[in-house]
Amino acid sequence: MAENFAYLLPMVLTLFGVAFLVVARFGNRAALFWGAGYLCAAIGFLAPLLQAVAPVFVVAMTADAAFLCAFLLYGHALVTHFDAPRLVAARLAMAALAYAGIGYAVLAAESLRFELFISDVACCALLLVAMASSWRRSSSWIDRALFGAVGFVVLETSVRTVIFFIMAGTLAMDEFIGSSYAFVMQITATIGALLTALTALASVALRIVEGHRKAAEEDPLTGLLNRRGFEQFIGQNARTAKGEAAIIVADIDWFKSINDRFGHAAGDEAIREVAALLRTLSWPGVAVARFGGEEFIAHLPNCRLQDAHTLANTVRIALSERDLSGIGIDHSITASFGVAVTAAGDHSIHDAISRADRLLYLAKSNGRNRVVSSVAEGSPQAGPKLFVV
Repeated sequence: MAENFAYLLPMVLTLFGVAFLVVARFGNRAALFWGAGYLCAAIGFLAPLLQAVAPVFVVAMTADAAFLCAFLLYGHALVTHFDAPRLVAARLAMAALAYAGIGYAVLAAESLRFELFISDVACCALLLVAMASSWRRSSSWIDRALFGAVGFVVLETSVRTVIFFIMAGTLAMDEFIGSSYAFVMQITATIGALLTALTALASVALRIVEGHRKAAEEDPLTGLLNRRGFEQFIGQNARTAKGEAAIIVADIDWFKSINDRFGHAAGDEAIREVAALLRTLSWPGVAVARFGGEEFIAHLPNCRLQDAHTLANTVRIALSERDLSGIGIDHSITASFGVAVTAAGDHSIHDAISRADRLLYLAKSNGRNRVVSSVAEGSPQAGPKLFVV
């Protein structure tokens, strides 16, 4: 049974390694390193098969090299996943120093105790360095579960290593394969491999899903929400709105002439400039989106018309005074704004958006570079008021 179990672990590691490599095809680099690490670990556990054709020291050095590579890759997968400092040089130096110590234990001292002690301590240290570099960056429950699984591997390996070092006595290197310690190591390593692989796969998969969701709901040029992202945000937050919400619609003036005169690259930079200013809208829960082309929209929950008008005018003035020579535009650019608020009779937020859009076109027809707003029909403040700046 022990021999059959010994073949099960490399098979499990290989399957997980292949699974991670398949996931990596979706653009996740952490999955690539997890997959390579699991395949290296599988090689390490398969190395004893070489004993039939190779000397014991070759088997030992091959297995230890595979395990060190596996834990280097696990650590690199961790720091890549959390976008933490890589510390590649330090971790490589640790692995190289450990391998030199293993070489002395195997080739000179011929001590199984010291070989396994150095190898296991080095593997734990490699993971600990990666964990120390990454632990502040875990935010979701699945990331914390991943840290827990990796921590279990470190703890299990450390405890097992200390117990073996104390109790191994004079166990010879060629007696390791059939020893009780080897069987225990395979059992605990299987548990650790399963826990880490399952949590890492779940964490990577959620990152991929989140990345695709973000790409679908975010404008790639500005980083603002796109139309779909804006609709999703409004739908998710509509129920929590208690008071009237304000809508600001903005459009860059004479944008076609900017593209024609300065080129589309400069036009893109102008769009980014406006987006950057709209991001500065200081209002709790504000959502800003690029609706397409040079048109932008902002949703300000629980905001009065006059407050929204003032905020829009602040952005308008800041844009008109902005020096754009650094992006190849030799004159200031302006934008027009329409501002409206929701009303009791609105069927949806789109009614307020339509009012703000009409006011934007009014601002355009009245000379551009201005903010036009009016109280929404059906609101308690309804009336013939029209604010133009």
